This record gives sequence, structure tokens and C-alpha cells, in this order.
Amino acid sequence: MKIWIALAFAGLLLAAGCASPGPRSSYLERIEPDSITHLTAYCATNSVEIRYPLKGSRAFAHATWIPTEGTNAEYQCQFSVLTFEKEKRSARKSVVTAKNQLMVRNAAEWKELLQAVFVGLAPRTPGHGVLLLAQDMELVVFRNAAGELKVVSLENKPPEIMIDHTFSDADFAREAIKSLTASVSAIEPDEGPCLFLTGEEPVFVLVDVREHLVVFLSYPADPEAQPMAVPGSFALRVINSLLIKSLLITAVKNPVSLIGRGLWHVGSSGVTVLNSFSLNSSDPPPPPLYTGPGMDLAAWEKELDHVVTARRHKGSAQFFINGNEFFPALVESIEAAKHSVDIMVYIFGTDNYAVKIADVLKQKSAAVHTRVLMDDIGSLFAHGAPVSSVPPYFQPPGDIKSYLEAGAHVHVRASTDPWLATDHRKCFIIDDRQAYLGGMNIGWLYRYEWHDLMIGLTGPVVGQLEKDYDKAWALAGPFGDFAYARVGIFDREHVRRAAAPGSIDVRVLRTATGEMQIYHAQLAAIRRAKRYIYIENAYFNDDSILRALIDARQRGVDVRVVLPSESDVGIMQASDLVVANKMVRNGIRVFIYPGMTHVKAAIYDGWACVGSANMEKMSLRVSQELDVAFSDPDTVAQLDRQLFEPDFKRSRELKTPVDLNWADPFLKAISEQL
Repeated sequence: MKIWIALAFAGLLLAAGCASPGPRSSYLERIEPDSITHLTAYCATNSVEIRYPLKGSRAFAHATWIPTEGTNAEYQCQFSVLTFEKEKRSARKSVVTAKNQLMVRNAAEWKELLQAVFVGLAPRTPGHGVLLLAQDMELVVFRNAAGELKVVSLENKPPEIMIDHTFSDADFAREAIKSLTASVSAIEPDEGPCLFLTGEEPVFVLVDVREHLVVFLSYPADPEAQPMAVPGSFALRVINSLLIKSLLITAVKNPVSLIGRGLWHVGSSGVTVLNSFSLNSSDPPPPPLYTGPGMDLAAWEKELDHVVTARRHKGSAQFFINGNEFFPALVESIEAAKHSVDIMVYIFGTDNYAVKIADVLKQKSAAVHTRVLMDDIGSLFAHGAPVSSVPPYFQPPGDIKSYLEAGAHVHVRASTDPWLATDHRKCFIIDDRQAYLGGMNIGWLYRYEWHDLMIGLTGPVVGQLEKDYDKAWALAGPFGDFAYARVGIFDREHVRRAAAPGSIDVRVLRTATGEMQIYHAQLAAIRRAKRYIYIENAYFNDDSILRALIDARQRGVDVRVVLPSESDVGIMQASDLVVANKMVRNGIRVFIYPGMTHVKAAIYDGWACVGSANMEKMSLRVSQELDVAFSDPDTVAQLDRQLFEPDFKRSRELKTPVDLNWADPFLKAISEQL
């Protein structure tokens, strides 16, 4: 749980309701509001210790959060779960002293602060409101026809209320700190943190005026209230997905796809093995960097017309870096939809944030045609949210497909994966006029933790993406290959939209059975580049691409590659290290991003390619992937300025090869076939 419980609690208060606490823990005595006179609290850099009376003796609560030092955000909201310990153990772990004692404020003052925050965010015009995306809760703050302030969850928004603006949790922190410093004379702008005892969940809220930080501190989940897993249930779901759905059912409804993908996968595996021999040769020291002009982009685009069958279409582009930029924009677009919402993702998780997005879709499905297409295996093996971020009383649905369909008009299909040829695309299309694509799936990791990139598109190019969606939807349906063929022959007419002033040429590139547009286009770009190549990718093990990059550096090209320091797949982490060493030895600059970067982006002398494809066999040769490419100078410069320049600065450059485990080369060889 993050701050949504506090905000929902405030909304109920403003609606003249009474917030009731969640299930009472059988192992934890709750801190009562009247204990404030006997409560003391101490704060270190990113931790807090609270001492309070319990049954005639002292009890201790602790919490830590991510340090704010080095972050770029001006204001932040964070969440932490309290841990409760006995006096002796607590005394050993204490990291605070008396000089760090906090001012503790009561529940009435907390309610006054919340009231001030909502008043500050809400529009003054009746019938208008704002959407507050506060961690994993979407709240609408508005004034009704009588001008009264109301706060409701997004799914309960009255249809007549118009959303004027979307605020993030950082906006909430900003407004809370501004309201606190303005309304409480004892608080100065440069003063340290204070602690509110709310009397409800979350039990404490720490507000640090100096650090521009709000931290919500909640009770831990009660183990006795958590759902019990059914032994063997996950194993049965895996068998059902990998064998029954992907092979047996696919053989009936997708016989052509089953055979075609199998043969294509076998052939691609053989090519991958042969490509590995290209790296055995010894290369001379790299020459100085070339300082002349880059490749002729106009000539390159014409050449690319012959390299791939994908043609250029007009469109306008906008980049969204990380979940804090993308998901608020996505929710706002869904809310504004007039006709249709089409979602295609590799993973639709079952964590608390994924369920919140599911609730948004369910609510919208009452008004517009809503479709969700997810990959069956991808969603089955989805990473969940860390335990510390899960609301104490949140119970994940056993199956997100059933959850989306229950009590709503969301149409859901899951793509099967014969021979593990997954549908790895991520594309969100609103009203046939607006699309987002890139690396982000739906879940907590993409919203809050991983570094990732999406590109927003409008204009005629969206029609091409909608055609792809219709084909994928048909293929995943009960008539499989037959429906796919019908859509291909009798494709429905999509709205022909005029290109907006300033539109650029955008080329939609794909990976599919028998189609390697993303691979061929980028390999050709590497071979043609003269001045620079910038690549950021989470998984990099394709030897033919690596060989081409080494050859480019031998021509004097400035080649830079950004890789994650912490991969979510252990075998890919080992593979990345082997590749990184080979790059460094050949003069390629390797940057290790601090944490997990899931970005899939590249710039080759002013031609850019972004989307869902990794630099590995499955993405480049086998799976279903979707990228877009463009060479408009202003748009490419924007990508460089927003993504590559900051990531080069915040990453650690690998100056010398790293020490490898004896097994790492073998793991790299195995990963090439995954």
C-alpha cells in the first residue's frame, strides 16, 4: 500500500462518511490516537524510529525508505511498512539519537492538512475536477453542482464531471508541503520533518519540509489475513499454458502458425549458432574517432525502402521517460476516449498497480469499446510488486483476464505461444487517433521502479498500428489463422486522418514469423553509420549485431551502449557481462545504468529506432515485436536530449573488462537460444 489509503480516507471524510479501519491484526496492537502524548519519534536520513506505550511497557516501530539524495524530482511521495520489535532488539538496531526527535502532530491536524491539499488541487468551477494519480490510487477531486468539494475513486467518478488536469503523487507532496508551511506558523520552510498520527491507515505520515518529501507509514499485512496459495496451482497453470494452450489448442485453431513458427524458430536457432563464430577473430586496436559528416539521411531512408517492406507514414511523436510520465498520460487518454480503447501488452500483471489500471479499463468499458490483448505466458510469469509496496489488505486476483471481464464490458484475449514464440509487443491505441508503444507493460515495476521508454504517436501512422492490432486480435480469437486471413483480406476501413502541421515520417517496423524488419533495418544502419551509434537495451546477446558494432568502431564510429547493472533475468545478466567485455576490448564505450533499464532505443547518425525489441534472438528473429523509426532532426535530438544524454551522465562507464565467472560464457551461449 502506498498513499492511496490516506487519500481514500480523506475522500470519505469529505463526503461526510466515516472511514473504518481494515481487518484488525491478531498479532499487532494498533497505536491509538490518544497515545500521542506518550509517543516519541526520531528520524535519521531515510529511517524513522517510533517509541510508544503498549500495555504498560515500551514498544518500538521502525521504517526505512529510499534516500532522496541524488534524485531529480523536486517533490517526492514515498511509502514504507512499519516493523514492530521488542525493546531489547530495538535498542540494538536504533540508528537515531535524541537530537533527531520529531514534532508529532495529531489526527485532527492531519485531516486539516488533507482538506487544504484537496482545496488547493480542485478547480473552482462546479462540474470540473482533477485526476490525482497518487501512487497506486486514482482519485478524482471535484466540485459538484452546488460547489461542494468531493473526492471519489476514479471508477466512481460521476459521468458529468469533466477532468481538467492530472496530478501526480509529487504534486500531492508539493501541495501538502505548501499548505503545511502556509497554515502552521510553527513550521518554517527550512525546518526538518514532522510526524502526523492519523488514527487510521496509514497510521503515520512523515512530512519533511526541507527535503520536499512525504512518507506514508503503514501497518504490515496480517499473515493470518492473507490468502493461502493452492499447492501446485501455479504448476498446473504453467502446464496448461505451455502444453495445452500453446500446442494442443493452437494446433486446432492456428495450424499454419504452429507449423510456420516452429520451422522459423529452428532455422533462426541454426543461424544464431553460425553467427557466434564471427566473433572468434582477433581485431586490431580501434582507430581514432571519425570527425566528418554523418550518413546522408535522405539517401538512407530511400535505401531503407528496399531493405524492408515497411513504408513511411506521417505522424507526430512525443517521448515518455519512465512510468511517472507514461502512466498518468495513459490514464488521462483512456478517460478522454470517445469510441475505443485497444490495449496490447506482453504482461498484464496482478499486482496492486496493475489492478488499478484494470479498474480504470473496467470503468471505461461501460462507455466505449474496450479490448485487451495480452501474452499468455508473459502475464503468467509476470513479476509482482515488492512486498513492501503491497497494501496490507490487497488480495491479488488469481487471473487478470477473469478480473478484467468480471462485472464489466472489457473484451479480453490471450495470445498463445507455440514454441515459445511470444507476442512481446506493447501498444496502447485510443480512438484510432492516438497510440503509445515501447517497452512498458502494465504493472508496478513499470510504473515505479524500472527505467523505461514509451513513444506517443498521433496522425495517419496510428492507422497502421490499429491494423496490426486487428490482425493480432483475430489470431488470438477462437478462429485463429482463419480469422487472421479474413482480416488481412477484408481489413476494415480505418479512419483516414490528416497529418497535423509539423508531422514527421514514421516507419513501423516489425518482427514476426518470416519477417525480421527490426533486425535488418538496424543491422543496415550500423553498417552505414559514420559518426555515432547510441544503443540502450536491457538484453544484448546477438552476435551478428555485436560483430557489426565492432566493425563500425573499426571505421572510427563513436559507439556507445547502455546496459543495466541489475537485470531481472540472471542468465541475461551474465550474457550482458560477456558482451560488455567484448565491447570494451574493441573500443566500444559501455555504460552501466544504475539499476534496471528496460529501454529499447537506438540512434544511428540521426536515424532513431525505438519500441519493444531487445537485441537478442527472440526479439530480432522469432517473437512478435513492434518498433518505430524516424530521422526527423528535431525528434531525434529530443530523444538524445531526454534519454541518452542523461543516461550517459548517470551511468558508470566500464573502462576495463570485468572479471567473469567460469560459467558466464556458457550462460551466454545458452541465452542466445532463449
